[in-house]
Amino acid sequence: MRSIHFIAGLLVLTATAAPAAHAVEPAALPSGTYLFDPGHTRVTWSVSHLGYSTYTGLVPQVRGSLRIDPAHPEAARLDAQVPMTLITSLDPSLDRRLHGGQFFAVGRYPTARYEASSLIMTGPGRARLDGMLTLCGVTHPVAMNVVFGGAGTDPVDGRLTVGFSGAAIVRRSSFGVVAYVPLVGDDVSLTLEAELKPQPTEKIP
Repeated sequence: MRSIHFIAGLLVLTATAAPAAHAVEPAALPSGTYLFDPGHTRVTWSVSHLGYSTYTGLVPQVRGSLRIDPAHPEAARLDAQVPMTLITSLDPSLDRRLHGGQFFAVGRYPTARYEASSLIMTGPGRARLDGMLTLCGVTHPVAMNVVFGGAGTDPVDGRLTVGFSGAAIVRRSSFGVVAYVPLVGDDVSLTLEAELKPQPTEKIP
C-alpha cells in the first residue's frame, strides 16, 4: 500500500470547518501533545474486487499522538499506530486470510505505523501531510490529504476534542502485499476519521 486520513496545522485551518459543541477557534487551541481517542478513530479501506465492485473494510482502535503548535503548523509531529490484528472485512473467512501470511501476516507484523513531520497548507481547512508508512516491515513515503473537522468541548466527558479526516492512496505491492494483484486492486484507498484529546499529563483545558 502507498500513501494514508492526517492533521496538524489543521488546528489553525478554521474557516469552513463544521461547528463542534462549545466550538473552540483552532488558532486558540493550546500547543502541546494530543492523543487519539481510539474509540472514535479508525481507518477504512477500499479496493477494487475483480473490477466488479469496490470492497471495503476497516481497522478500528487507531492509537497515537500529535504534537502541535497552532502558531507553527508546519512543525507538527504525528505518530500513529494502526493495529493490523484488528483489520476486518466483517467476513470471518476473509479476515482469516487477511491476517495470514498471504496478506498482512499480523502475527509477525501486528502494527502498522505512520510517522509524519511535514504539513503544507493547501486551502481553507485543508492541508497535505507527508510522512512515512511502515507496513509488513517495509517503509515508504506516504502523502495524506487532511481536512479539519472541528474543535470544542465533548458534551459526554467535558474534555477538549479535536477532529479531522484524512485520505490517501497506497500501493500495496510496494509493501510486499501482492496476493491476487491485479485481479484484486493494487491501489488501496485509505480514509482516516480521527478524534484527539489533550494528553492528560499536560495542563491543557
